[in-house]
Amino acid sequence: MQTKQGQPSPQFRLFRQIIYFLVSFSAVVILGMGLSPAQAQISQATVTEVLDGNQVFIQGRQARINSTAGAGQQVSTGSSRAGLRFNNGAAGRLRSNTSLVIGQCIQVQQGGIVASGPTNACIGSIRVATRGTTFLTELGTDDVYAMKVLEGSVGLAPIENTTSPVPEVLVNQGQKVFVTRDGRISSPELITAVEAQEIVNGDYFSGFAQPLPGTSNLQRSLQQQYPNISLPPSLRPTPVRGLW
Repeated sequence: MQTKQGQPSPQFRLFRQIIYFLVSFSAVVILGMGLSPAQAQISQATVTEVLDGNQVFIQGRQARINSTAGAGQQVSTGSSRAGLRFNNGAAGRLRSNTSLVIGQCIQVQQGGIVASGPTNACIGSIRVATRGTTFLTELGTDDVYAMKVLEGSVGLAPIENTTSPVPEVLVNQGQKVFVTRDGRISSPELITAVEAQEIVNGDYFSGFAQPLPGTSNLQRSLQQQYPNISLPPSLRPTPVRGLW
């Protein structure tokens, strides 16, 4: 629509501005989704806690509090347990006899880890993409990984691109799956209340002092799913002065 002088009418200019705004807004949203924190690359891990002795190692050399591991380096534990803080704000806790490699996805080679925040993991030939969640993964004696989601959700898909797209397997909070090294994923199962109680009383939470990112969300998720669960001190809500 134009005026007699050949210039766009005010109505046409307004319409064009609205279209421009909508297109720009859509682009920002799409780019924002592509730069989700869950995709943030991990290039460094810092040791924040060492429990049950001093058997925590980086590249086979003994590590201490504030020791750092870079991309491609291995962090391992003997009889000890360890807390890690990643450079992207996520954190993890290693049980004893665990080894993993630091990288864009944390490669669990042995043992187990509980992780919270934007921490992607690799288990066998499967990539675990988190949604800002708390999960644990362990490699069992049968060479099968267990993936248990305590809060939020994770998506499992092959690491390598395949000729035919493979649907992502979504695992929600309160669910677990088992993954073989060659990429076979079981159907999601529920984590029972007994199992959840064993987890929060076990190696990943007992004795640790540094809180995991999103601890309040984890505490709320556990209490909603398992109303009768007994939480350790590190997962209990902080009393508000004057109310207790």
